[in-house]
Amino acid sequence: MKAIGIDLGTTNSAVAAHDPHRDDIAVLTNSKGDRLTPSVVGLARRDGKDQTLVGEDALRWAVRQPEETIVSVKRLMGRDFADRPVAQARERLSYEIVSGPDDDPRAHVLLGGRSRTPSEISSVILDKLVRDAARTLGEQVTHAVITVPAYFRDAQRAATREAAERAGLVVKKIIDEPTAAAVAFGLHRPGGARSRVLVYDLGGGTFDISVLNTVKDREGNSQFQVLRSAGDIWLGGDDFDLAIVERIITWMRDERGVDPSGDKEFLFQAKKAAEAAKRELNELSETYLVIPAAYHGPEGIVDVEMALTRDEFQEMIAPLVTRTMDLVEETLTGYELTPDDISDVLLVGGGTLTRPVYEAVEAYFGGDKVRRNINPMECVAYGAGVLAQTLNGVECPAPQCPKINEDTAEVCADCGQSLVNARPVGSTGLFESTPMAMGIAAVKGARRDVFVPIIPAGSPFPLPEPRTRTFHATDSRLIRVPVYEGDSHVASENHEQGVVEFELPQEIEINRHVDVSFNYSADRIITVRVSVRGTGMVLEATPRRDKPRTPPPETEREVDSAVLREELGLAEREARHFLKRYGPYIEHTQELKVRRDITQAQRAVEMGDSGEYQRLTELLLDDMYHQCGLASQFRQAELASDGAPQETVKAISEAVEQVKAAHRNGNRIQTAEQAKNLRSMIAVAYSERAVPSLPSKRDYDGILQVPDDMAGG
Repeated sequence: MKAIGIDLGTTNSAVAAHDPHRDDIAVLTNSKGDRLTPSVVGLARRDGKDQTLVGEDALRWAVRQPEETIVSVKRLMGRDFADRPVAQARERLSYEIVSGPDDDPRAHVLLGGRSRTPSEISSVILDKLVRDAARTLGEQVTHAVITVPAYFRDAQRAATREAAERAGLVVKKIIDEPTAAAVAFGLHRPGGARSRVLVYDLGGGTFDISVLNTVKDREGNSQFQVLRSAGDIWLGGDDFDLAIVERIITWMRDERGVDPSGDKEFLFQAKKAAEAAKRELNELSETYLVIPAAYHGPEGIVDVEMALTRDEFQEMIAPLVTRTMDLVEETLTGYELTPDDISDVLLVGGGTLTRPVYEAVEAYFGGDKVRRNINPMECVAYGAGVLAQTLNGVECPAPQCPKINEDTAEVCADCGQSLVNARPVGSTGLFESTPMAMGIAAVKGARRDVFVPIIPAGSPFPLPEPRTRTFHATDSRLIRVPVYEGDSHVASENHEQGVVEFELPQEIEINRHVDVSFNYSADRIITVRVSVRGTGMVLEATPRRDKPRTPPPETEREVDSAVLREELGLAEREARHFLKRYGPYIEHTQELKVRRDITQAQRAVEMGDSGEYQRLTELLLDDMYHQCGLASQFRQAELASDGAPQETVKAISEAVEQVKAAHRNGNRIQTAEQAKNLRSMIAVAYSERAVPSLPSKRDYDGILQVPDDMAGG
């Protein structure tokens, strides 16, 4: 058995394993001698035959067939087709992203004319990584520790595990990337003191920021708790390269009189040259970009010979660097922390090798806190490699049984206890806890859409035993348990993980008390156990995402298309009014998104495309009430004030004005604080139930109620 650590990245992936010759962890080279493998899968058609390409080969083939080249598939892992990040990906990526077959709500991609899940694509990348690792190590690879972003939810972690299993791997552990980075930098070693670490992870395509505590126990083992995570899934080192590419295109137009912006071969070469220039400007005050025969057009062959100074480059990317530091400030403020509260700053991802980036981080925290003893492009894989070597089996959770079992064991070899929640053990002494609460949507008194936590934030996983709360079933035979993860008291403002539901048999009377139990596995996969008191009826399952939830009978009736068309027209008019009224508080990209959706709605009405009426109506409502930042909050405040008590209306109005004043003054931190206060007031207004709820397509039939004796809890 050989175990490896895998950083399955959005742009590039890396593998690390123990090297017996050096008695240390090494980042392994692939079949091309590189330590990074592009996370790209393509399909090349040659002589009527299809050939699957992975890594650098697929990246080069993308110039010829971009629609048959899957990049950034990590963005789609475990996501439904209706999720906003999937809609963003559809707008930005060149391949086709489609809904799943047979009512499968998950996002799929088209490759070679066939619909495939993101897990299938990721398994192809993992298979390549495993084959290359086996060749380098000279032995078969069977086990792996795989990293995921700290913000990855239950479904995304499950999709990652599925991809690994498709590739024939036994998953020792799914671990958060910032935790792996902390392990790589040596924060897991005995003898250290308590520290609060900030991980600044700027990869090729995404930016993630995490704050975690690391505490030593009496035995010197580290316990890691991710306190807070934030980021931007469309911000990374590639954006620095593209800024240079845009400068090259401008130079070609001005100096050579040609426009190469639509030439894929040119863009590929220009990006390669931009990457090299970006690295050179870390040390040089000026560099020259030379691309022979860069463009073949009607005017003939055109070369690129262009100078670029460090000052010009810094000016070009300054807004991007500022965006990352603004997120750092917001993340710290959200946990009431200052730079002085951070003991170590870990730079992760290739983007942190860019001079303006690391200079900005050092200026903010102080250079003495920034750790740079590990290659930032390899540290996550390195940490995973450490864990792959040192996590040796799982410990039986039974109190009186100290048996250490194999990773693949399902029950303890000594006592027969289930190992589904067993903790991995080894010399690293790794412990983790979750940054957000896990609970369900329920009805509480007259309030709906209430988030009831069952596993509190900061709970270690796996749990020693399940956490349970008691609810009351509504007057329905359908029992629905929508599972959410987050920190908002309003369920729909959190991340939906899926749903568990079932029908009570006719022989069981309704209006029963129901116990709902949650437990985390070692990989933070949730298991839900629902038992109906006074009966032997028990259901244990993971929240379902492969099928849509069972609709109540009322929603199965076919709705008249004329009604849906009228609703879409109303939503379109409301969206136009929304843009006009709240325009100053809507970011440019958000405004473009709303206008595109309005255009789609117009087109659907003009063409009589009734199949799109309901989807586009929901899309516009989502734009207005959830996707436009401050503007969405103001629209929610407006609706929350309708019918609320006069003192509540006044408080909300004052809170709105405070947010607007902070925004006008350009104070991002104060704006974020005032906006948080406004969100709380809106939640209070809805809880009073003197106002209508937010527009939502969710139905509450079958949702559990919090019993009266728990109504204050």
